[in-house]
Amino acid sequence: MKNLVIVTAIFCLVLNASAASLEASSSQPTYSGTNIPLLNIVSGSGKTSYVSGVINDPTDPAATQGIYFQAPAGSSLSFSSSNTNVVKTSDITFNEIESGRFAVKIKPSGIGSTKIAVKLSGASDYTIQYAASKASNVPERTTWLAGSSDASAIADVGNGFFLVADDENNNIRLYNMNQSGMPIKEISVTNMAGGSDADEFDIEGASVSDDGQTIYWIASLSNSKKGKLKEYRNRAFSTKLSGSGVNASLSAGAYSTKMRDALIAFGDACNWNFSASASYENSMIPKRIDGFNIEGLTLQKGGEAAYVAFRAPCVPLKGVTPTSSNRKYAVMAPVSNFETMLSGSGLSNTNPNIGEPVLFDFDGLGIRTIERAGDYYVIIAGLFEGGGHPKAYLWDGTTNTDGTPITTEGGHLNIIDIDMSDLVQTEGTEVEGHPEALSVQQDGNNLILHIVCDNGAVDLYNDGKTAKDYSADSKKYPWAKFRLDTYVYEIPPTTPVDEHEIKAKLSCRIIGNELTIFGLNEGTPVTVVSVDGTVIGKAVASGENCSLRLPAVHTTYIVKAGNQNIKLFY
Repeated sequence: MKNLVIVTAIFCLVLNASAASLEASSSQPTYSGTNIPLLNIVSGSGKTSYVSGVINDPTDPAATQGIYFQAPAGSSLSFSSSNTNVVKTSDITFNEIESGRFAVKIKPSGIGSTKIAVKLSGASDYTIQYAASKASNVPERTTWLAGSSDASAIADVGNGFFLVADDENNNIRLYNMNQSGMPIKEISVTNMAGGSDADEFDIEGASVSDDGQTIYWIASLSNSKKGKLKEYRNRAFSTKLSGSGVNASLSAGAYSTKMRDALIAFGDACNWNFSASASYENSMIPKRIDGFNIEGLTLQKGGEAAYVAFRAPCVPLKGVTPTSSNRKYAVMAPVSNFETMLSGSGLSNTNPNIGEPVLFDFDGLGIRTIERAGDYYVIIAGLFEGGGHPKAYLWDGTTNTDGTPITTEGGHLNIIDIDMSDLVQTEGTEVEGHPEALSVQQDGNNLILHIVCDNGAVDLYNDGKTAKDYSADSKKYPWAKFRLDTYVYEIPPTTPVDEHEIKAKLSCRIIGNELTIFGLNEGTPVTVVSVDGTVIGKAVASGENCSLRLPAVHTTYIVKAGNQNIKLFY
């Protein structure tokens, strides 16, 4: 009887020991309203997951919501960290959110990587290979979007969700701009644009149609970084958007392989020798002031026409032969039939119709991205080779009829005073982490700017590897990430019409909707257009003034009198 009791006690102890279990849950914290997890966590016991965090990030999933584990109710978990300079053991905490379900939260304090063991007595340890990157200067302004590092184009699909392209592959990823974490979904556009899995398009620009049903994309059209011809970079294409927000999805539209040749011909016709800039026979690389590299795309107001913007080359005035000292101006090409060219499906045979160049004086910077918001365009200018000191500008869409560059002195271009110094990082002798893409929403008199950076060449974890290195490693895929920063900019107040005078003492007066222009010479032709170029009315001065009637619509108009322009806010 005594032996039986002992055997029973031993049997009970074995049962208790085998009951100890620690597992990462198959159900992890998700994006609100979805079943999509914020982190890639391998469920089960004795497994390993890779997790990336950011110091002081207010939406860091592992720090704010935690990683879910299953263990016996009332269990006491313990932890170890192999590098307490990155994560202190005391900064790994847990709480039982429901019976047998635990949230383990990790708060980083240093940059680098560490091996974290989650422990339960009698159970196999669970391993988290963890890496932390530095904080944003303004953490509340920044979200860190994982699973990709070379963000290059962005399209707003509503409710705070964006589709983001990566210039290292042909996948478009859906993210929540307000929440750091992994993508909600990935969509390959390789087949949609007649591509090959072996070659990336190098997508650099995106623009959403006015009706919100189509997203247009453009590749860099450039040579490789070694100056070789890259056939699949010669792409502009459309995708059909179905659903919105978290439910957004894409299907194939049309694609064109005619943009590169058309833009080279456009530059040659301006005497800028784009043939030399794009020459793969001479191994011309794109990141030169005289290179050939597209980075911006936006539809003009009303659609159909689009602006295609160059990161390089910078150019002199039209008709002037470029030299090493006169490449001062950023250039855009207006494509008047852009939407028509990419309507339908499959390969488009329509040639682009390219108009007169639009030049900007950005102090030698090229255009990294452009986005229209209502009547305005936001442009981010940056160095042709990356890094430097990027600047943001607000442009009202007015072009100079004489082909001269648009400057901040003409009243049509304003510097947007936002601090982007935090977005540019120095890696050894290289300057990287530059603003690459832009989405803008207008809220009353405010513009909400969402700026995405290409962080592919940035050493995020001080380990000698770039974010791009982790993008290529599927095992450490979650360690690749890029940043999105949100700024609010108040549009400058407009000048009342009765106080507005331009250049040669021209002035305007409006009574009711009757516009009178003063200070003219008799016979001066006058044209009134809206900012999208629609002609509202024409007249010829009889004496020193003339009159025109404006529509009932109150908006911005341009009065063209001879070779002078007056902007009206009516």
